[in-house]
Amino acid sequence: MRAAMAMTVVSQITACSILQKNQTGSTPENPILLDTMELTFSASASDLTQRSADPLRIDVLHTELHLEFDVPEKTVFGKAFITVAPYFDPLDTITLDARGFAFETVHAQEGDSLVALEYQYDGKEIEIVLGKPLLKGGQVVLVIDYVAKPADLPAGDGHAISSSQGLYFINPKADPDRVHPQVWSQGETEYNSGWFPCVDQPNEKHTQEIMLTVDTSFVTLSNGRFVYALDNGNGTRTDVWKQEKPHSTYLTMIAIGDFAVVKDTWRDKEVWYYVDPEFEPYAKKIFGNTPEMLEFYSTKLGYDYPWEKFHQVIVHDFVSGAMENTSAVVHGEFVQQTPRQMIDGTHEDVIAHELFHHWFGDLITSESWTHITMNEGFATYGEYLWWEHKYGDEEARLHLQSDLDVYLSESISGTNHALIRRTYDDPDDVFDRHSYQKGGRVIHMLRGELGDEKFFEGLKLYLHQNAFGTVEDVHLRLAMEEISGVDLSWFFDQWYHREGHPIVDVQYEHDSASKGLTVRLDQQGEAYGTFKFHVDLIAGTGAQTFTKRLWVDEASETLSVVFDFIPEWYAIDPKGDMLWEVNEQKEGAVWMEQLARAPHFMTRAEALRALEQVGVDLSDRYTMSLLKILGAKDEFWAIKKMAAADLPGLAGLDTNAAINALMQTFQEGKNTELRAQALFSIDSLSGGDEGITDLFIGAMQDSSMRVVRAALSILTERDPCSAIGLSQNLKDEDSEEMLLWISRMHALCGNAASLSFFQEHGDAMKGIDRFMFNNDFTRFAIAVESEEVYDALVAYLGNSAFEEMSWWARMSTVQGMQRALTYYEESLGEMEEIEAPSQEQLTRLALLRNKKASLSALISEAKELEAKEQEDAND
Repeated sequence: MRAAMAMTVVSQITACSILQKNQTGSTPENPILLDTMELTFSASASDLTQRSADPLRIDVLHTELHLEFDVPEKTVFGKAFITVAPYFDPLDTITLDARGFAFETVHAQEGDSLVALEYQYDGKEIEIVLGKPLLKGGQVVLVIDYVAKPADLPAGDGHAISSSQGLYFINPKADPDRVHPQVWSQGETEYNSGWFPCVDQPNEKHTQEIMLTVDTSFVTLSNGRFVYALDNGNGTRTDVWKQEKPHSTYLTMIAIGDFAVVKDTWRDKEVWYYVDPEFEPYAKKIFGNTPEMLEFYSTKLGYDYPWEKFHQVIVHDFVSGAMENTSAVVHGEFVQQTPRQMIDGTHEDVIAHELFHHWFGDLITSESWTHITMNEGFATYGEYLWWEHKYGDEEARLHLQSDLDVYLSESISGTNHALIRRTYDDPDDVFDRHSYQKGGRVIHMLRGELGDEKFFEGLKLYLHQNAFGTVEDVHLRLAMEEISGVDLSWFFDQWYHREGHPIVDVQYEHDSASKGLTVRLDQQGEAYGTFKFHVDLIAGTGAQTFTKRLWVDEASETLSVVFDFIPEWYAIDPKGDMLWEVNEQKEGAVWMEQLARAPHFMTRAEALRALEQVGVDLSDRYTMSLLKILGAKDEFWAIKKMAAADLPGLAGLDTNAAINALMQTFQEGKNTELRAQALFSIDSLSGGDEGITDLFIGAMQDSSMRVVRAALSILTERDPCSAIGLSQNLKDEDSEEMLLWISRMHALCGNAASLSFFQEHGDAMKGIDRFMFNNDFTRFAIAVESEEVYDALVAYLGNSAFEEMSWWARMSTVQGMQRALTYYEESLGEMEEIEAPSQEQLTRLALLRNKKASLSALISEAKELEAKEQEDAND
């Protein structure tokens, strides 16, 4: 809607203000979240546990593991040789984390002999009593034979990492209808103690050697270099992997499965990609930029990639997004894409994120979970650096703005805490949008504060000074101060140790006579206090622009700038560098000039957003500006997308001219987000005109699945039953995402004949996709109101009520069963009101009573399981 208003227009940058404001239509696309999901905290900071790094009593120097597996029984048979030294004080006992183990023997190795040691075990830690005190400078090799059953451990209810068992057996019974069996680990946060004894803390670093005895059909992967394989002559093979440089316990990994291995190189190092066999032809397209990333980061940081190799493996049913295990990254299966899917974008940001961790997280590691932003903030900023290098400033700025939007959405929802977070209930809690996105934005501001040369020299020094060690934010500050000669205490105190961000109102006054501009900045949000920062001011007229760096250190600051010209437009923070919420008050004519002439896409985007509110006297000029943007060959696609989204609903719009411009955008545009938006806007402007339906039907044949989904969405809204017929050729697409669109059509159409679709495709769904499919099936049942359909719904949901690991899928399962129960109860009520029922009616009455009782019991059992899992997680 466009409404007339005064000529002064307020622009406010808040969460989702630029990047997400033009999302048209609803979509069941599966969001990919890197290591993190949105958290909701009910406890105040005063209620949470005060955290600090665990004290170091022992130093684990080396871990050698000999592992065998009973995959069907989800059991690990392990023998661990753990070399331990005192950190400083003499040791009489050694305590290791080991969750849910059965210990067979515990020895100390003395030469060629083994000496049995006494121990105590509480199910979580083993305390080993040494035969004699171990003095500083000495060391002992513990030899521990054990059996671990990580699948029997409580799964937990983490948000960032959804299970805490540490080691996972996928399809252990080798069901031929499922993925080939896999075994893989996820150590972060303190979960590797579910499959080998260790000091499960980030401030403990060790070298390692792992010997994996597996079926000869399996491929294995672990940290470090592959040493050799030994055929045991009994259908098994032992693979030996060795890492000779120390890293934190949680980074130790194994992966076992039927992987296709595609080999690449960087300099003299192996760069290998482990994928499902059917994705082998696409592996280099999925991961192909990895060698270039390795070269870029090594050069940019002044520190060559430090590990023996860089391998990446894709596993099924991963409990997080991806994991930066040293030299052996694990990705969830979402990274695996076909060439057609990659037309709409890859997950290159995830690959860059995990690779950058190999400097920030693996080489130098946060001392405790309190300082996790020293890992995750840097890895998030590594994404921006790659985008900047590979795809240019505009794409990188768009990515950076997305980080700001994501952080602000969490902040505005009420979750605010310092980046260095000393109070939390569980380590999983710290993996939030503060640690990632705010942390990355703070690093970007530090770069802006120092300038590129000092910033990257500072990072180089930081890496060299702390290599293979652990860090807090102070280590970064000292390195940057040593390079720059500048005291940065104020910056780190403000951005790392205080919560919140600046919330600033900006007002302008210009004096044509003096060619001056007065800028008033008023900081709001008293709870956060006053922030200090540098910020750029840009002004321009015609082809001239001038940028001035301002220093703000008061709650209310008035600054004056004199130019060599009379400025026609002006803007604060033109490139979007600031971590803030800002409200700019400017006249509509100034915004129009900014849209037309600002050199930076972020400034033009903000003008577009503000001009949505412009009064009617500027509407014709605004409309012409939007059409001009759509026709400009060199305009950034994201600006075009915003312009396309703004056209529908403009007062006095020449609809035909707008549709023609959008048609051209759809046909000539290269970015699929832009082309999909053009379709949505054409649909809005056409007012449901049947004459334009052929455009959407034709778009169903597009090479881009995003464009196909947009066309499907439009056709579904127009006539879901007809859309089903048009989508028949899409049912065989190897995409749960496409099946979700089709399931939505069937749910909205409500034709009983669609039952077979839901019965055929439900088992292919899992996680968030299962949740949405369950909801569609339930909506379909409600629309049809047929006992046959409700029976099928109950049969489908009942099979998954106790198998789904994801709480959201289980929730939709229970909700669907409750709706079916309501139907049975209502039908039963109607039958019970019949005064003289026939034998057939009595039979149906008994059947309904049985269905009600059985379903009620099933729902109760599912709820009890959820309650028990919650209780186990709390314990």
